[in-house]
Amino acid sequence: MSVHATLRGRRLSIRLRLTLLYGAMVLACGIVLLVTVYLLMRYIPTYDLPPPVGRRVVVPAIPIDAADSTMVTIASKDDILAVLLELSGVALLGLVLVAFLAGWVIAGRILAPVHRITRTARTVAGDTLDERIHLDGARDEFTELADTIDTMLDRLHASFEAQQRFAANASHELRTPLATMRTMLQVASARPGDHDLATLAPKLLATNDRSIATVESLLALSRAEHGSIDAESADLASIAARTLDQVREEAAARGIDVHGELRPARVHGDTDLLHHLLINLLHNAIRHNHAGGSARLMTTVRDGEAVVTVANTGDTVSPDEAARLFELFQRGNSRARAEGHGIGLALVRAIAHSHHGTVTATANPGGGLIVVVLLRAAPASAAGLAPVGQRRSPSRGSDPRGDGLTRVL
Repeated sequence: MSVHATLRGRRLSIRLRLTLLYGAMVLACGIVLLVTVYLLMRYIPTYDLPPPVGRRVVVPAIPIDAADSTMVTIASKDDILAVLLELSGVALLGLVLVAFLAGWVIAGRILAPVHRITRTARTVAGDTLDERIHLDGARDEFTELADTIDTMLDRLHASFEAQQRFAANASHELRTPLATMRTMLQVASARPGDHDLATLAPKLLATNDRSIATVESLLALSRAEHGSIDAESADLASIAARTLDQVREEAAARGIDVHGELRPARVHGDTDLLHHLLINLLHNAIRHNHAGGSARLMTTVRDGEAVVTVANTGDTVSPDEAARLFELFQRGNSRARAEGHGIGLALVRAIAHSHHGTVTATANPGGGLIVVVLLRAAPASAAGLAPVGQRRSPSRGSDPRGDGLTRVL
């Protein structure tokens, strides 16, 4: 390996480079000052020195003391300039040495937070994500950098913990239906005469459908959290009307009264993900309900935001329980036996965040849940859409007041 490659691979430390920079700047400024003074002393003053006639001109050093005075013989202007250069050069050399020493100390103090950040980063890279910098002192660029890294480490720690929980819960959710299918097939194989294919097949299909639904929800969740959004202009009221039609049969089978109050609410987003958002909200409202209950879906625009509200009846939900429902694979205490895999509301939150929106859940005073999604509304001039009430279907009726509201019954 050549010397050039070695020097290029092992650069000088930042502290040494800063020290050299400080010293070089002082040296350069001193040289400029010295040259300036020299030129001024050479060309500006008028020197009237008598010609030497065998006598000396004595310039005493300060303090004037006959015992300690320095004798300098001045015979011409060049002698004055020579003395000036000599004394200024000595002073400049001392100043540069002091500058290098002070630069080394100052650079060390300035770079101390960097060394602390580096030690913390090495600890995090090698052992644990629990270590933090917690840099104290005056607010400057280094404390801002340290706080930013601490925030990043907090998010990484939370992400890794969420990933571990996700892996554990996902494996459980996927293993359960697979184990169920395996058990049914083993029992059928052990006693082929006791099991009718017409009876076994629907059970296997239902279990398989549950596995497929879980995988599709996980894929949609991954796309919402990390994938690209195919954004286009979309009306939430139109998507909601189609979604209500999709869940109507299931709601009727469970004895749930589902209806919608839909006002045009145009947003700029991914229509496929927005459909996932609405259908998961409705599935949540229908499946975590009781016979004879109701579920209501509303869309509107308020204060420049598109608002989606889903309110349903059901068991009483505590405020703490409502806040936890958006966590992945999280079911409320009253929902442990209900149908579902604990992904729906987590997917709703991920889709809302991917569209720069928010979602909140509050307990319905009479039992059940109220979920509100806020998304950024598209400009009204870009809507280009007739009110939903003008596109009638046998199951829909528009408000006779003509206010653009569609009530889906």
